Parts: sequence; structure tokens; C-alpha cells
Amino acid sequence: MASTQYASTLHLLILLAAEPDTSHTSVSLAKRLDTNPVVVRRLVASLARAGIVETRRGSGGGVRLAADPTTLTLGQVADVIEADMTFDVHDLPPNADADFLNDAALSAVEAQRRELHTASIVELDRISLRDITQAATLRADLARLVAQGKTNEEIRNGYRIEDGRLIPIDA
Repeated sequence: MASTQYASTLHLLILLAAEPDTSHTSVSLAKRLDTNPVVVRRLVASLARAGIVETRRGSGGGVRLAADPTTLTLGQVADVIEADMTFDVHDLPPNADADFLNDAALSAVEAQRRELHTASIVELDRISLRDITQAATLRADLARLVAQGKTNEEIRNGYRIEDGRLIPIDA
């Protein structure tokens, strides 16, 4: 079964990057990620150890982004949480008889898994947290306008994209 840890971590970081002035608690983040606050605290602890987020306790405390979203890459995030960007490899049952082809096949599959992981990280290093946050905020702005009943033509003619946000042209 695939892990959702990487996706949850990215979701959390997008929220922090998009709303830097909001006090984000583990409870509020957990509600938005539809998970348990303990899961969020574990993710935050890993990110805090890496210097990606800062935490403050007490009244007015919470979690905030400490890293620069323009330089933090999604590959770096994957490395911090030790996400495996590939597939699971099965184990071989104990076998007293030497089965060289069986062992070699598993070895080849494992080598392919490592190569895929490396290729995934290289590709993810091309995408910054700012890039994915802008994609998310643009989608949120578009969804908000559609929910307000704006037509595609009204949106195209009345808004411009600036820093990942839809801004009214007359503003």
C-alpha cells in the first residue's frame, strides 16, 4: 500500500507557504488534511529538525514556514521525510536450494527501484515549494470565482495572473 506521508507533507507546506500570516496549529492543520493532529505533529517535527518550519508553543503559537519557498525543492522535502518515490519490492522466502535466476531477478528489480527513486528526486528538484503553492492558490482562486458564478469569459477578460493569484484587471 502506498504511503501518503509525502503528499500530506506537501499539502501541509503549501498551506504554510500560501498563508504565512495565519497561526497554524496541529489541530487546524489536521482538520484541513483530514488526519489526526498526532500525524501532523510528527510531520512537523521532521520538518522542524530540517529547519523547514518553525514552531512556537503557547498563546499565539503554532507552525510557520522557516525555509524560503523559492529555493526549497520538492526533492529536498522528499529527502527530509525519507520518502520512497517508487514501489515496494517483495522479499524472497528462505530457500535452501540456490536459485540464481530468482535471486538475480530480485536484484534487478531492486536496482530498477533505486534508479526510479533517483530519477524522481532529480525531477522533483526542478520544482520549488513556491511553484506548487502558486499552482494551488491559482486553482483555489479559480474555484472561488466559479463558485461565485463567474463565467469563463468573465474570468479571462476580468482577471490577470500575478504571483500565482488571480487579480482583477482593474485593481
